[in-house]
Amino acid sequence: MPEIRDSKASASNKSALVSRIVWIGERRTSIRLEPAFWDALEEVCAREGMTTHEVCTMVAARIGHYRLTGVIRVFLLSYGWSGECKPALKSVPVGRLPDIPTPEIR
Repeated sequence: MPEIRDSKASASNKSALVSRIVWIGERRTSIRLEPAFWDALEEVCAREGMTTHEVCTMVAARIGHYRLTGVIRVFLLSYGWSGECKPALKSVPVGRLPDIPTPEIR
């Protein structure tokens, strides 16, 4: 697979979004996310032993009629919440965080 590229933002560009080219299966597409989400995606990839393209393809398979960037954000938030890929995928594209047991506070 090709490398992931950051587009260089000019000083006049007020957007906090960073565009990168990723492959969804055999299709090349551009995704714009905030830097924190790109960092989170890279962390998920490292933990799961997958490429960015593989994770994005896996998430895109559950997209329904939603936008890819939103679905990726939901997946990353859910992954951060649950710490596991399977529960995070279940939240896509529903948008609800996975149920995880929380410690009882006394």
